[in-house]
Amino acid sequence: MSAAAANAATHAAVLERLDPALTGVVPLTLPAALPAGPLTVELVRRVDASLVSEPVETARVVRIGRTDGSALELRLHETERADAAILWIHGGGMFLGSARQDDALCRSLSSALGTTVVAVDYRLAPEHPHPAPLEDCYTALVWLAHRYPRVVVAGGSAGGGLAAGLALLARDRSGPAIAGLHLSYPMLDDRESPMITSELADTVVWNARLDALAWEAYLGGSPADQYAAPGRAADLSGLPPTVIDAGDLDLFVHEDVAFAAALEAAGVDVTLTVETGAPHCFEFILPDADRSRATLERKHAALAGLLDGGAAR
Repeated sequence: MSAAAANAATHAAVLERLDPALTGVVPLTLPAALPAGPLTVELVRRVDASLVSEPVETARVVRIGRTDGSALELRLHETERADAAILWIHGGGMFLGSARQDDALCRSLSSALGTTVVAVDYRLAPEHPHPAPLEDCYTALVWLAHRYPRVVVAGGSAGGGLAAGLALLARDRSGPAIAGLHLSYPMLDDRESPMITSELADTVVWNARLDALAWEAYLGGSPADQYAAPGRAADLSGLPPTVIDAGDLDLFVHEDVAFAAALEAAGVDVTLTVETGAPHCFEFILPDADRSRATLERKHAALAGLLDGGAAR
């Protein structure tokens, strides 16, 4: 069987398993809009821009200095709560997206939890490969930790991977304490899983084709270390309580399950939820679906627990 035929077969199998209430996700995503043939960062960015509506700015912007003298933008969605805050790291495969595009998401999160949410506009690969995006996240963490006694770090997809890498980096540098991690379908491992090849190579929303391009851009030709690909970490001890969410049709589900097991083996308080019939990022692509609302309510409850100092739940 040719590679194209194999991918078509895996795609058909995914569609059969997809929750019927979530089929509206499929035409709204990158894989459905991309042409056949080789992918480039420039091509994917053009297509992605055609799918993303221009966001309305609703955040207070703060610019802080990097070590090289350039400015890092933080977008603040503020409340009066003074004891805890969330550092939000956006997704996009390390080469797409922006903190500004997540303004509505962060404002909703801030309102639901009554907590300040700070989104970091980290530099993107391949113009700025690892460790530049992670160092930006660390700079944001230091800034936020000087202002709030408890900081929960949260992110989705690539942002979830950066959040996990940030926790490892902060631990190993004896940097600011992180009160909890909330990782939604995090991108954690650059190594191709046999399970992905056989089951999920052409899944919806984010597939193996896009993932390969993302890792190539992010690593910039260098080998991955544990901070770039936290799934490679040999020692996860000392990480904060962690909540991990994924769908069973998500490209990252196997690496997410493996990471949760490794956290548990290292003595970290971890909660893993794998939703049946659910693809990557469905709750934000179809926010009005009943299942999306239920998923967001569960995630908000878990974040509230981390903010308040409880165990991951």
